[in-house]
Amino acid sequence: MRSIFLRVAALAWAGLSLLLAARWFVELGMAGFPDGYVTPFARETGPLLHLLASACLIQGLYFLCRTLFGKEFGGLGLGLQILIAAMLTVMPALIVWNCPHSQTCSNAYEALTNTMMDDGIGG
Repeated sequence: MRSIFLRVAALAWAGLSLLLAARWFVELGMAGFPDGYVTPFARETGPLLHLLASACLIQGLYFLCRTLFGKEFGGLGLGLQILIAAMLTVMPALIVWNCPHSQTCSNAYEALTNTMMDDGIGG
C-alpha cells in the first residue's frame, strides 16, 4: 500500500511539473503578443525563465520515468527529491513571474538595475 501511495505521489509531481513547464513555455512564446512589444523586464528574465521551464520539464520526465520504470520508492528519498526539485525550479520561476506584482521584488529589481520596473502594464 505504501509503495502505491509513493508511486501516485511521484506521478502527481511528474504531472504537475509537466503541466507547469508547458504553461511556462506557452507564456514565454506569447511574449510580445499581440503588438510585438516585449518589456525590458521580459527581455532580461526570458533566458532564466526558459532555463527554469526546461529544468521543470526535465524533472517531470525524470519523475515520470522513475514512476513507470523504477524500482521501489523510499518515502524519505522521494520526499527529499521532490522538495529539492521544487526549490530549484518551481520556486525561482514563481518568484520571477510574480516579481512585477510584488513591491519588495520591484524595489530590489529597480535598485539592482537602476531602471524602473516596466512590466507592460500602464495607461
